[in-house]
Amino acid sequence: MRNSILIVALLLIPQQVSSQEKGAAAGRREVTRKREIQWVNPKIPDVKGLVHHVLPSGAMGHDVGYVVWTPPGLDGDAATRYPVIYFLHGAGGSEASDSAGFASRVAAAIRQDQFPPTICVFPNGGMSGYRGDVETMIVDELIPLIDAEYPTNRNPSGRAVAGFSMGGAGSVSLAIEHPGLFCAAGSWGGALSWRGSGEDSPLLPAAIDHADKLKRHGFALLTINGDQDRPDAFIPLAKTLQPLGITHKTVTLKDTNHNLGKYYELAGDTMIAFLAERFSAASDHQ
Repeated sequence: MRNSILIVALLLIPQQVSSQEKGAAAGRREVTRKREIQWVNPKIPDVKGLVHHVLPSGAMGHDVGYVVWTPPGLDGDAATRYPVIYFLHGAGGSEASDSAGFASRVAAAIRQDQFPPTICVFPNGGMSGYRGDVETMIVDELIPLIDAEYPTNRNPSGRAVAGFSMGGAGSVSLAIEHPGLFCAAGSWGGALSWRGSGEDSPLLPAAIDHADKLKRHGFALLTINGDQDRPDAFIPLAKTLQPLGITHKTVTLKDTNHNLGKYYELAGDTMIAFLAERFSAASDHQ
C-alpha cells in the first residue's frame, strides 16, 4: 500500500512542476508582450538638429517619446513661422526609427532650395495604427505642444503628415478624420485595410463627410505602393475622392516590396517634392 502511495506521489510531482513552469512561462510571455513597446527611446542618431523629448501624455496615461528636427538657422522670432511635417513610423518602430533618414532628406532639399525651412516631428505610435489613445495623444497633446514651443505655422497650410507602412496608413487616417489639421498627407506602403476589403474602410464615408473642409484647406493626398506591396491599397479611396474634387495621386513602383529603403530610393524625391508643393499651394487657402 505504501509503495502504491509513493508511486502515485512521484507521478504527481512532475505534473505539479510542469504546471508551475507553464504558468511561469506564460507570465514571461505576457511580460515580453508588454515590453515589446518601449514608449520612450532616448537613443537617437547623432544628426545635427535632432533632439529627443518626452511628452507626459494624459491620453496614454504614461510618458511617450518624440523626436524633433529643426532646420539650420531656426529663427525663434515670432515673425518667422515654419511649416511642420509629422512623420509616422511603421509597425515595430519608434520615435527614433525614421528620424535621421527622413530629416536628412528634408535637409538636403532645403539646402538645394527645393523645400522651405521646415520642422519635422517624429511621434512614437507603438503598434496602435495611430488610432485610439495614440490618435488622441497626437491630435490633442503633441500638435498643440509643438505649436506652443516652436515658431510654427499653426494653420493647416503649414502642417503635413506622412509615413511608412502603418505610419502611411495612419497619415491618411489622421488627415481625413481631422480635416482641419493638415494640408497634405503622404503614404509609403500603407493600405486602407490590412485585412478584408478596402471597400469597407470607414475612411471612405469619412472622406465624403469631411470633403468640404478638406477642400477648403487645399488638402491633397499622395499614396505610393510597390507593385509587390498592395498596389491597389488605396484605389477605393481614389475613387471616392475623385468626384469630390480632392486631389489624390497614386503611384505604383516597379519591383518594389514592403521595404522602406526601397521606397526612399525610388520615391523619396517624389514624396519630398509633393510635400513642398503642397506647402506652397495650400498657403493660398489660408
